Amino acid sequence: MRGNSKDQHAFLLEVFLQRRTAKYVMRKTELTGLTGIRFYASAVVFMTHAVEKIPGGNTLDYSRVFLESGAIAVSFFFVLSGFILTYNYESRFRERVTFSSYVRFVWDRLARIYPVHLLMLVIVLPIAMFSPNHPLDWSALPFHLTLLQCWWPSASPRFFSYLNTPSWSISCEWFFYIIAPFAMFFVLGQGRRWVLWVLILVYACGLAWLLIASESDSARNHLVNWFAPSRLVEFLAGVYLARVFLVSQNLITFPYSLGMQALGIVLIIAGAIGKQYPPWLFHGGLLIVPGASLLILGLAYGHGYFVTHLSQDWVNRLGLASFSFYMVHDPMLRALRGIFFYLDLSVDSWGVLVVLAFAVFLLAQVGALLMYRYYETALQTRLRAARTLSG
Repeated sequence: MRGNSKDQHAFLLEVFLQRRTAKYVMRKTELTGLTGIRFYASAVVFMTHAVEKIPGGNTLDYSRVFLESGAIAVSFFFVLSGFILTYNYESRFRERVTFSSYVRFVWDRLARIYPVHLLMLVIVLPIAMFSPNHPLDWSALPFHLTLLQCWWPSASPRFFSYLNTPSWSISCEWFFYIIAPFAMFFVLGQGRRWVLWVLILVYACGLAWLLIASESDSARNHLVNWFAPSRLVEFLAGVYLARVFLVSQNLITFPYSLGMQALGIVLIIAGAIGKQYPPWLFHGGLLIVPGASLLILGLAYGHGYFVTHLSQDWVNRLGLASFSFYMVHDPMLRALRGIFFYLDLSVDSWGVLVVLAFAVFLLAQVGALLMYRYYETALQTRLRAARTLSG
């Protein structure tokens, strides 16, 4: 009898949470191709860090190709983030942004990223403390704890370069989340889009002035690559892209979807090559935005062999765990780097590097899948439920 009462209470709680969630976010058709592509994008980031972190990797022939590819994948993630959030929340923020809906949105996004970030921060702290090549600057810790390491406009100190360094992009995402409901409101509403364009133009002019006035390349590099407001344009591109998709998702046929995917990949490659030559204002991810946008849009329409592959169950599972993988892989590579330094070892061929990187890749994927299932989603559900129950 007592067991039945307990089950009934759990059932009623689940129904309550589902209704509150349904009221807040209208469930859409899952875009499985965009879930699967996250796995491959995170794998590209891993390749960059493997070549960078394993001693000797960055001295091998053609290593620069891999060292540059991670930044391209992160830019892709920024555009994808804006697209997915707008796709899921457009009905909530199209007409208005209320205080309660805004707080709920920000809390849900924080519940999504912070538990994994905090866990990896605790794990990487001892590694950072005993790092012989990059001693920990303790003043960076509060910025990492609050996810503000890329809200710092100065190139010195480089707060983002300490502790779990991939979290720099999570700091940018946190900035995007604060802006996102208002961005959706202005982009999706009739007669309001000009407001964002004016703000972007004003910021671009201010950034251009700072780049001209800066006395060093490191300061310019920080402003365009590591300063969160400068990366907002990539996120906003995803917001605008979602608006296009929402009004055209039933109109695009197989050939057009396939063509967008192919052209998107070509433009991403062209943007990666062109990143070496343009003015400082375009040294962030702006040159990747056209290709990333076309690829995301083509995959979202759901046609083509690539979408079929990305929609397979195993690829989707890895895509769902990609955030945990993104956060867990770098500490593993740093631990391996420490062992190599201690033993005075380095790699001298691509064969050795590939074997080592693949071993760490598999280990990180297993860790990410376990973390996603037993930690990330569990805490995310609890935190969201706590907010829901509190009103």
